[in-house]
Amino acid sequence: MINMKVLDYRITSDSQQVIVKKVRRNERGKISMTTDKDGNSSETVSLVGCFGNLSRALVGIQRDYVLSSDTQIETIKDYRKSLETITTVVENEMNLGEEF
Repeated sequence: MINMKVLDYRITSDSQQVIVKKVRRNERGKISMTTDKDGNSSETVSLVGCFGNLSRALVGIQRDYVLSSDTQIETIKDYRKSLETITTVVENEMNLGEEF
């Protein structure tokens, strides 16, 4: 079972898929928390996607990162830089040792 955190992305798995979620942040940049009826709190997340394997999940993270409203892209050069940034972070965090 996969249970990873990379930046604001939460990557988990079950027996059939890899699930990627992204935490939501409030206007001050703090991670939003939700409390259930039993008083347990957890991060507020939104679904990025469900993928067949980890490599496809990583492509989904790249796509979400460059298309999110947090990333300002005005040129192809900006797009490439953003894509390289998230790819480097994910590779370093996961220490895959392989390209995806």
